[in-house]
Amino acid sequence: MRYGRDLEVFAQHFACVGVDLQPGMVGHARHIRPGLDVRTGDMRTVRLRMLMDVVTCIGNSLAYVRDDKGIGQVFDTFAAHAGPGALLVLCSPIAPVTRAGPTTATVDTPGGPATVTVRHSWDPRTRINTTHRHWVLPSGDEAQDEIPRRVLFPQELERCAEASGFEVLDMSDGTGAGLTGPTAYTVARRAHR
Repeated sequence: MRYGRDLEVFAQHFACVGVDLQPGMVGHARHIRPGLDVRTGDMRTVRLRMLMDVVTCIGNSLAYVRDDKGIGQVFDTFAAHAGPGALLVLCSPIAPVTRAGPTTATVDTPGGPATVTVRHSWDPRTRINTTHRHWVLPSGDEAQDEIPRRVLFPQELERCAEASGFEVLDMSDGTGAGLTGPTAYTVARRAHR
């Protein structure tokens, strides 16, 4: 949810509800953006008992659901909240990042510049693309973390959307050159029933 940043922009023009799994993120979003309707919930199971004209899942949130059953549940959640003709807008990895070697960057932190070295691994069996990060903090301390994300190839995204009653209208990686990057935006419309 990025502390409600995107939701705040949408809420300037539309009635919106934001959902995040982590209570701490929801609490922080409510603190820094008190006018927003943000709720704690799991996108696999949450039911708000309302229909929306647009359902969004941005910030690569879908990639954190790593098993087929869970992904199907998420698309069922989208369908449960999408009125007839509603749009579904997703941002999700569609190809693994497979750089041959690590990359290093400097990141500004409140304590000064930190250095992060990033490498990626790919498991084609599980379709999990893991980002491995090694941090050197301004204090000299070091830390490591990993971010496993599920890649849904374009045809998988289309099948999941169609199975939940959506028709994919477009997929774009934002380059204007088709699907050449690792992440794509998908727009689908809920079938009229």
